[in-house]
Amino acid sequence: MVPSVGFSALAQAAPLLTNLLLTPYLIGRLGLDRFGVWSLILVFLATLTVLDGGVGASLARFHAYHAARGDRDGTGRLVIGSLALFLCFGALVTVGCVLLAPTATAALDVPPRLREEAHRLLMALGPLLTLALASNSAVALLQAGGRFRALAAVSGGSCLVYAVAVTTLIEEGADLPLLAVLTAGRYLLVTVGGLAAGARQIRIRRPLLPTRAERREFGRYALRMQLSGFTVFLNGEIDALVVAGLLPVRYVGIYAAGYQAAMGLRSLPLFAIPPVLTRITHVYARHGLPGAVGEFHALQARWLPAALTYGVVTTAVVSVAVQVWLGPALALSGAVAAVLLAGYSVQVAFTGVRTCFVRAIGRPGYETRYSWAATVVNLALTVPFALLWGVVGVVLATAVGVAAGSLYFVALCRRAGLRRGDGRLPRRWLPATALAAALAVLGDLLVLELGWHGVLPLLLAGLPVLAGLAAATALLGPELAPRRVPVKQGGPP
Repeated sequence: MVPSVGFSALAQAAPLLTNLLLTPYLIGRLGLDRFGVWSLILVFLATLTVLDGGVGASLARFHAYHAARGDRDGTGRLVIGSLALFLCFGALVTVGCVLLAPTATAALDVPPRLREEAHRLLMALGPLLTLALASNSAVALLQAGGRFRALAAVSGGSCLVYAVAVTTLIEEGADLPLLAVLTAGRYLLVTVGGLAAGARQIRIRRPLLPTRAERREFGRYALRMQLSGFTVFLNGEIDALVVAGLLPVRYVGIYAAGYQAAMGLRSLPLFAIPPVLTRITHVYARHGLPGAVGEFHALQARWLPAALTYGVVTTAVVSVAVQVWLGPALALSGAVAAVLLAGYSVQVAFTGVRTCFVRAIGRPGYETRYSWAATVVNLALTVPFALLWGVVGVVLATAVGVAAGSLYFVALCRRAGLRRGDGRLPRRWLPATALAAALAVLGDLLVLELGWHGVLPLLLAGLPVLAGLAAATALLGPELAPRRVPVKQGGPP
């Protein structure tokens, strides 16, 4: 599975690295106010992408299940049905934007000189949404078929074309509509390239759309995934909307930079999740629940200590790293990133493989319940924390909520057949993690003292982090050797 994880990492790292490289460039070219408007549009796009009825989040599981059984006809019906649904959703959003765009731009604290650009961007939101969802469908198809090499090529190629186009065509001034067109082009490249690369997994026969039984099964699963997805909005994207409602639009850009840093670092260990989901789903399809449980415990024994070490180290250095990246003037972005990443680190460590397990065995309701528990805690804390600590209080409520919900998920998953004792850490975990964090923080502080800012100094700041993680790996390596739990064989229930 190591090659699959590597190519999955390349595929998911490409958009993150592209944003990393382009953010300082766009802030310099567009200005902080205009960049704040663009960030707000991306928040709207991310929110609507999550609120797609759970379809996008469900595709990887059902594509993988069809692939495990060699059901190319079922995959073809699912591809056509999902694309048709996304087209309808995008059209509906377009109509809504036509009706509501003037009201929305007037309600937000957008400078008068930027309102016309903001209005035009809102008009492009529907087509952007359709293409974004379609690209996610193509990505899910390749993930489910284990086509991670092709996925890396498609993702990397589209990001390279996008980055070249942005740096070539975006000039100082009113270029936000052009930026939206270039973004749409990147989504289109991923969609076309992904469907072409995954064509051998698809067979198109009548009926073209999923049957009633398939729609019923998919719909039940997707509904529960949508309930979970809605909490992603409440625990993440709503923070930006709160900032937009309380502060001038430039603070959305400040928040977006910190959020981007936290989400980028959070995403790195999650590069392994698509292959893990595919693997557990295939095991479940062939050997039933006992096989899936054994696979989970074998993977979790290595995932938990590695993910927690990574989370502690990156949380310790992210505030300094953001200042190296964007300069001391955006130190508030660094504080936002550190607070969010602390909560996300707990979430990734305790829910990463568990999420794959409950999705693979067809019980996403457990994920839904923990997501809503996290949301309730978050919403209860947002107002008092915001009154006490402002913008940092808003993200602190999110961090506490996702951490509390993640621990609740651990308890829930025991009802699905997971035994106790999978949360134990190796004996050397604490000293190894402390050493790694100390090396990373000291190294990044030295880089910050140099007074250099931008992408290249940020890459330099990454070297102490890598050195610290390498030291922790050397200490923990013998204790993280693969362990497999023998299980009885059986078919899916």
